[in-house]
Amino acid sequence: MSTARPAKREIFEALDLLISESLDLDPKAVGQTSSVDLGYFDSIDLLDAVSSVEDRFEIEFSRKELARIECREDLYNLVYRKVVVEREPIDHTRLTDVAVVIPVYNHAAGLGPVLEQAQLLKVPIFVVDDGSTDPSAEVAARFEGVMLLRHPENRGKGAALRTGLEAAGRVARLAVTIDADGQHEPLETTLLLAAIPPGSRAIVVGQREGMSEGHVPWTSRMGRSFSNFWVWLAGGPRLADTQSGFRLYPLPEALELGARCDRFQFEVESLVLAGWHRVPVVGAPVSVNYRPGKHRISHFRPLVDFLRNATLFTKLIALRWLVPRSIRTRKLRGRSTPPQC
Repeated sequence: MSTARPAKREIFEALDLLISESLDLDPKAVGQTSSVDLGYFDSIDLLDAVSSVEDRFEIEFSRKELARIECREDLYNLVYRKVVVEREPIDHTRLTDVAVVIPVYNHAAGLGPVLEQAQLLKVPIFVVDDGSTDPSAEVAARFEGVMLLRHPENRGKGAALRTGLEAAGRVARLAVTIDADGQHEPLETTLLLAAIPPGSRAIVVGQREGMSEGHVPWTSRMGRSFSNFWVWLAGGPRLADTQSGFRLYPLPEALELGARCDRFQFEVESLVLAGWHRVPVVGAPVSVNYRPGKHRISHFRPLVDFLRNATLFTKLIALRWLVPRSIRTRKLRGRSTPPQC
């Protein structure tokens, strides 16, 4: 009988108590993201705290891992990865027809750890550098076996995903998309695979747990609620997290949906079109790693992208109610060059 996964919140609460004892702090203060910056503490105190964490959870940190810890969230998410994610066995026989697609735009600071984890899956990995002006491409090029695709100028996340999915479709029948900012755990790809209904070619969306907690940016919380409702109203599936970038797409079915948006809207548009084409879409609970303030890499612009989302949903809802499904799906399948939203 399989045992339930330890809850992330339980592990974080245990860490709050352990860190508070090591650094002589109030446990409640440690639990507040804005109250504790590990950079403020003496290195010897931190080493003692880290040693206590290793002993308590029976884990060991490498020098490279310790060098990447800049804030409380980095340490806590690393512990969760080692205690839960990395201890779950990977059934590589289920990954034989899977490829990973990672869209990148100025993510040099976070891309390396994402690729290190993705490589443990031992599947083809496609990194799509969408016109980055930082060393993102150089970071990807350092990883053996990673296939680097490049856009000469920034075209948007949707365009990068389309490029990656087209390349993945030449070597695999399933593609897992992973954001390059480190918020996803690539090894949780197995959770997406396990959620596929038997005998189906479904899209699986990673349903990020803990999104209602205070440390999650308000733009992410509000955007998800907004998107969930309008995806459903436009004819897409009823999901708990329609904005998650951690997904599994069947190929070539996902590309044949005809999603036309080149930017963030590509992902929600794909879900609506899946509903129109009656492609199954299911959710699978996954963890999420959010870093506070300056430590977080995001290119989402709340006002601009909210307006783009609103425009897209207005068009999709109008099409759903004014155009018969047989006609709108046939028209979309016939488009060879998707115009920009």
